[in-house]
Amino acid sequence: MSRLALSTLLLLSAFGVALMALRFVGLPATVEAASTSPAPSTEGSAAEDATAQSSPILVELFTSQGCSSCPPADRLLSKLGEQTAQDIIPLAFHVDYWDYIGWKDPFSSKDWSQRQEGYARAMRTGRLYTPQLVVNGREHCVGSNRGEVEDLLATARGRGPSSRVEVTGELAADGSQLHVAVDATQTSASAEHEVALMLAVVEDGLETAVQRGENAKKTLHNDHVVRHLQTLPRAEAGRTADLKYELSLDLEPEWRAKNLRLVAFLQDQESMAVHGVGQWRPE
Repeated sequence: MSRLALSTLLLLSAFGVALMALRFVGLPATVEAASTSPAPSTEGSAAEDATAQSSPILVELFTSQGCSSCPPADRLLSKLGEQTAQDIIPLAFHVDYWDYIGWKDPFSSKDWSQRQEGYARAMRTGRLYTPQLVVNGREHCVGSNRGEVEDLLATARGRGPSSRVEVTGELAADGSQLHVAVDATQTSASAEHEVALMLAVVEDGLETAVQRGENAKKTLHNDHVVRHLQTLPRAEAGRTADLKYELSLDLEPEWRAKNLRLVAFLQDQESMAVHGVGQWRPE
């Protein structure tokens, strides 16, 4: 996969296609596909030996059905979500900057690409790549590299307890809405900057028969796909705050209610560090 300069408009004259590339403000960056060669996992790893008593960990994967390097990372994310410890809460953000290559990812959004840009600025990486996995908004690695992923999870567990976040949901009788309640406590010691309470609607068990692009003729399975993300109340920097919020979300017809989850998390708006996360699954 060739690199794409994010600050320029690439003109593919041979095909007559104009491609608007992503751009950072004051930050040179590139877009690339990561290597598909994951590091071998070993028994007795730090992540596997860690207890389930630590606070939940938010794991975000930036991925695309248009990138041939991504399916192994998608599979790893699914396995992380299946862990019995229940301390890992995964999200999959399908970016849109690979859509030009021949296959438009049905779950992609420019908003998710912009979220990844925010991490690139906060972490000063100077680049975007897929598959990229971000742990608690603090560290990142290639999402298919199991060894590196486990190391980051062990580091996150070692940081100890975080802010409390609880989220519950109730499906409307006709299945058209999801009634949501979020209750969180922002501790004064956990944030140096303004903190936002974020709410995501996530869907599991999605299957796509890819017709074109790098994954042509493959049927891809995707879990933890973010369908909706919004910002709820904010807490001022360095202050203790109890945040409570209730709302009703309209569900799109193509969303399967039985496969939806809710994920709420507190995130520093400057450093992008996540200070607490909780989730709800329908019974």
